[in-house]
Amino acid sequence: MKIHALAAFGAALLAVSAGRADVTLPAVFSDHMVLEAEMAVPVFGTAAPDERITVEIRGQKKTVRAGKDGKWLVKLAPLKAGGPFELKVLGRNALVVKDVLVGEVWLASGQSNMRFPLSEASDAQAEIAKADFPQIRYRMGQGKWAVCSPRSCPDFSAVAYFFATELSRNRKTPVGIIENAVSGAVAQVFVRKAVFDADPTLAEAVGKHRHDYGPNGAVWDRSFAPIVPYGIKGALWFQGEGNRDFPVTYRKLLAALIADWRKEWGQGDFPFLVCQLTNAQEHQSEPSEGRDCAMREAQLKVVQAVPNTALVVTIDLNDGTDVHFPNKKPCGRRLAIAARALAYGEKIEYSGPIFKSARFEGNKAVVSFTHVGSGLEAKGGRLTGFLLCGPDGKWVRADAKIEGTTVVVSSDKVASPAAVRYAWERNPDCNLYNRDGLPASPFSSDTFENYFTKDEGD
Repeated sequence: MKIHALAAFGAALLAVSAGRADVTLPAVFSDHMVLEAEMAVPVFGTAAPDERITVEIRGQKKTVRAGKDGKWLVKLAPLKAGGPFELKVLGRNALVVKDVLVGEVWLASGQSNMRFPLSEASDAQAEIAKADFPQIRYRMGQGKWAVCSPRSCPDFSAVAYFFATELSRNRKTPVGIIENAVSGAVAQVFVRKAVFDADPTLAEAVGKHRHDYGPNGAVWDRSFAPIVPYGIKGALWFQGEGNRDFPVTYRKLLAALIADWRKEWGQGDFPFLVCQLTNAQEHQSEPSEGRDCAMREAQLKVVQAVPNTALVVTIDLNDGTDVHFPNKKPCGRRLAIAARALAYGEKIEYSGPIFKSARFEGNKAVVSFTHVGSGLEAKGGRLTGFLLCGPDGKWVRADAKIEGTTVVVSSDKVASPAAVRYAWERNPDCNLYNRDGLPASPFSSDTFENYFTKDEGD
């Protein structure tokens, strides 16, 4: 009896060991996935130490041995867009991933405005009814890849969905979205703890931010670490509300996040597209600033400082008081325009007007911009949204008119202008665009004490 029991126990141990030695793939490698086209695509997983692994797809075959820790990685030769294909991984066991497309893969992350579902967007029923796009695939959190259809799409991020449909239509290629957004989350939980360990100053500043989403790096560890270095083209980022009380820190924090994501993926300085905070609350009769203004400025400054990034302005998209605006289609389309320019090299204007400089001549401010595109225009009539102040720092609403590629701003209440602002309110009445249909970013030319020089968190 003892011999039989020992034999049975030994067989069980062998079975467990064999199970642990099976070749595995991370969950992101599953049926209906999209692989990034025209790059050396990483395929990775685990196996027994020193086990020989072979990966096959579309006529090519790559072989590698697992390391002592059981991890393995191969890089496929670049693949052309198309499909569906099968991905086979062979070791002591065999894995087959079916219905694989090759196209463009984008990471979509941030907080509630990125997580905001298509089912709650403007014209949701009509949009969902026509969402039969088998070339678009979507993966949310730790879930499985889904083929875009009226049945699967209601819980897709509305912003990411409209981005994907617009990009697929223009590029005529499959598009895959990996969404790792968390409603209400602050930016620091998307950054590895090692980043803060290496930068005590940033760690101390971030330590003042109270939140309920776990320690620094919590979202990274849960949602990002398991998919690195899955091949991606770039990232979409819509976040900031959770950090609005700390705009100074946010400038350094967002730049650190971008740098670390790029480092961890090891796929170069991939495009990183930032959605600026939207307008919210009621219009005010008198100029009234707030920390949203400073946060929008922080997002703009990050984009201006970090290469291969773009800013998507959303200051014109919210007609309500809630920051969770339903009008997500223009935001997704603007992201797609930015992607077409940065990621794919299309010669198109991808940004609205961005403040360049202001000169003061008598009782006027003459404002110059970059990204003028085909020219400046006031959408809907008279140009609005500009403020002026004199040396006393008192802001007043001002008259503004377009003259060529500049805007001339004046007010009979300010004899000697010292600074000029545009859309520098939580919910401004503003309408400056370029003729390419893209809105100007809010800006402030002033050097007076503002939210960038005050203590944060007041």
